[in-house]
Amino acid sequence: MDDYLSHNRAHWNARTPAHLQSDFYDVEGWLAGKDSLREIELALLPADLTGLRLLHLQCHFGQDTLSLARRGAIVTGVDLSNAAIAAARDLAERAGLDARFICCDLYSLPDHLDETFDLVFTSYGTIGWLPDIGRWAEIVRRYLRPDGTFVFAEFHPFVWLWNEDRTAIQYGYFGGQPIVEDVEGSYTDKSEGVRGKMISWDHPVSSVIGALLERGLRLETFEEYDYAPYDCFPDTVRVGEQRWQLKQLPGLIPLTYALRMRG
Repeated sequence: MDDYLSHNRAHWNARTPAHLQSDFYDVEGWLAGKDSLREIELALLPADLTGLRLLHLQCHFGQDTLSLARRGAIVTGVDLSNAAIAAARDLAERAGLDARFICCDLYSLPDHLDETFDLVFTSYGTIGWLPDIGRWAEIVRRYLRPDGTFVFAEFHPFVWLWNEDRTAIQYGYFGGQPIVEDVEGSYTDKSEGVRGKMISWDHPVSSVIGALLERGLRLETFEEYDYAPYDCFPDTVRVGEQRWQLKQLPGLIPLTYALRMRG
């Protein structure tokens, strides 16, 4: 637990080269013009991002960050993994896009950045790496200008409760305790050689929304979805364009949720 940052950084450093080569991220297709953003977050973002200053928290190697730059935003991406941030800078150069990337753990961002933004954005597989959702909400509040917009899309905590074959609940919905796992592979193809320890936490939806409300953000939109926009689980069935459900629980549980809030 005390060393969660170093374990998780090392694991994401190991994942990054595999992800860059994967069909899942399709970097070459993206460089040719393919958009990496999904309908859930696009429905919550402004239609015109031109000139808006945007902070992307936990951006991995910056593919979504740079997709937002393509839409006209002035982007800053932040991630724990130094390998991912190096890849993000290289990807920006290859794509001919202006972007700033900062390598640090999320909670220490105020030591590296002293600005506010029109938009703060974060999506899919982010808050589970953070032990304290209140401190996360403080970071969101710190970087959002008055009346700015926060857009958040995430996998629903229901996804993480199950045992491996989805026949029983293994973890409590209300979380609180660190989940320590020795893992092999990742959620993408070409990740078979990735091994390491990762430490994560489950955060109920009420804790996420409550932490943001307590810090003065105003809820505009909240939605739950019965599909995931990525085929990132080993037991999914495709039910539409960029839509997957768990084959054991098709349409029965929420797989993602999203919200938009105002500062």
